[in-house]
Amino acid sequence: MAEREQFWSAPPEWETAEITRAGFSARPVLGLGQVLVSGQFDAARETLAPGAPEAGLWSVIEGDRYLVRIARDRALLVTSQPLAIQSGWHAQGFATSPADDGWSVFELGGEGLRDVIAEAVSADLDRGSPSAAVQFAGTTALLYRTAENRARLHLERAVAAYVWQWLETRKG
Repeated sequence: MAEREQFWSAPPEWETAEITRAGFSARPVLGLGQVLVSGQFDAARETLAPGAPEAGLWSVIEGDRYLVRIARDRALLVTSQPLAIQSGWHAQGFATSPADDGWSVFELGGEGLRDVIAEAVSADLDRGSPSAAVQFAGTTALLYRTAENRARLHLERAVAAYVWQWLETRKG
């Protein structure tokens, strides 16, 4: 049987990985807290992150605690550090699943950011969406901004090396 690892790109050293092009840059964001929340969205926000803003597709979000909408009843609670939240059902009508290691996060920036994003997605960014979920370079991701020319991309860790390699081929 063939060695399957020969078909996959080796992931970079995430601690030192960086892409710098004229007008475009990318770097991994390490150490964030990420909790998948399913069910009664408003009750979850009130319980876990009172007053936390919500990020949709291409919206600009500020702060160190916010919810990234995935679907009508699902969101990713993102915090500056991992939270000590138990997995499971909560009496208020929602479930939590810590996902700190389940999602990779890349920060993309620069004057050429929009051009790079336009190569990866077919969604109308100006129209936006309450959900930040989008097909990015052929894989599902969450896309929102933290400033006018700075975006965050959350994607399942299993596809992080592929998306990083895709980003490395962009000119920016």
